Amino acid sequence: MVETKCKNCGAKIPDGAQFCPGCGATKGAGKPTPKPVQARPVTTAMHITQRVSSPLEGIFDMIFSKTAIIFAVGLGILLAWLGILIGIFSSSNTDIATFLNATGFAGIGLILIGAGIWNKKIDRYIRLAMIIIGGAAIISAVNVTAIQMSSLSSFYSQFGNIPGFN
Repeated sequence: MVETKCKNCGAKIPDGAQFCPGCGATKGAGKPTPKPVQARPVTTAMHITQRVSSPLEGIFDMIFSKTAIIFAVGLGILLAWLGILIGIFSSSNTDIATFLNATGFAGIGLILIGAGIWNKKIDRYIRLAMIIIGGAAIISAVNVTAIQMSSLSSFYSQFGNIPGFN
């Protein structure tokens, strides 16, 4: 087995090899032969820049994130159902039932409207639906409260002159 030295870098080239293992030059040439380069797809990193110009925007981003929306809507539904259950099973706590029911619906409405306006990461049609449903929830809260207050007002007016219910 005869080994020769590369004329370019001086490395030992084994017998039968056509190229230098050190620099890639052909066995008889003095200049290295460029190694074939495999073409790789060019990938560029997408840099997403977040612009937070004030601490208030950071707070709004946190309040109207998807996780916070799910939590707030769940809490609103829980309050509304709690108000309904108290109203059904207790005849003496109708004010508490109305308050819980209205608070639940109003909370759902406010978080949906706020998130629909603020959270730009959600699809625009879903945001539009959130605003519409939020408005309907607030209207429902106002109606529940108005109906309850009018029935209480008519009830108290039958039993005398109570201050605030004239």
